[in-house]
This record gives sequence, C-alpha cells and structure tokens, in this order.
Amino acid sequence: MSIEQILAILGAIGISGVIPAIVAYFISSRKKKSDAKQKLKEKRYKAILLLCYAFINYEREQTRLVINRPNIASRESLFNELEAEWVNMSLYASDNVIKKMKEFLKVKNQSAFNSLIITMRKDLYGLKSKLAPEIFEM
Repeated sequence: MSIEQILAILGAIGISGVIPAIVAYFISSRKKKSDAKQKLKEKRYKAILLLCYAFINYEREQTRLVINRPNIASRESLFNELEAEWVNMSLYASDNVIKKMKEFLKVKNQSAFNSLIITMRKDLYGLKSKLAPEIFEM
C-alpha cells in the first residue's frame, strides 16, 4: 500500500480532524497547569511577604498578627513559620527566590526583605524592573 493510499484512507475516516483536537487538548492541559501554578505562587508569595513584613516590624504588627494568625504568638514562632515557608517554597519557587528567602532568614533585615520583594516580582511576572531594593523602605 502506498503512502497516498494510506493518507486517503486516514482522511476518509477523519483522522485528520482528530490530530488537531489532540494537540489542542494537550495545549489546554498545559495552560491549566501553568495557570494553577501561577495562582499558587501568587497566593504563597503574598502570604510570605506579609509574614516577613510582620517579622521586620514585629513590635508594630504584633497585635494584627495575633488576630489574624493566633498560632503565632511570638517573634520566634513567626520565624519558625518563615522557615517552614522556605522549605515549602522548594516545590514552586524559582532558584533566585529560594536563595533570597534564605538570605532573609539569615540576616533578618529590611534590606534582605526588599531584595526578596523584587525577586518575587520578577519570578511571578517576569518584570524587568529598574526599582532598587531601597524603594521599599519606609
């Protein structure tokens, strides 16, 4: 049987219409997975940034933190929560975000927090930001 005959048979039974449908299915499936990953990252990054902010400004944010997260009753328990978030982010965060979070956990200061913010923005949205870390200081 020649190639022309095989193609004619496949065309006759409608295989040519199935191939685009299969390709569309795989593209759609990949997009759903990517969108879900993006939503997870946004949600986790927002929570982590708020926890880091509360850690840096613990005296000012302590009451709000206790109201919103009653299981975090001290600066030490807040730090433990941040360490747990760092471990969890190994599943979804970029290498640069993981490194910046580790740096924040080591030095625990505003400068490291500011760098973490910029790195998360780049990871989430691919921004080519010209903002310097100092812009986030109050």
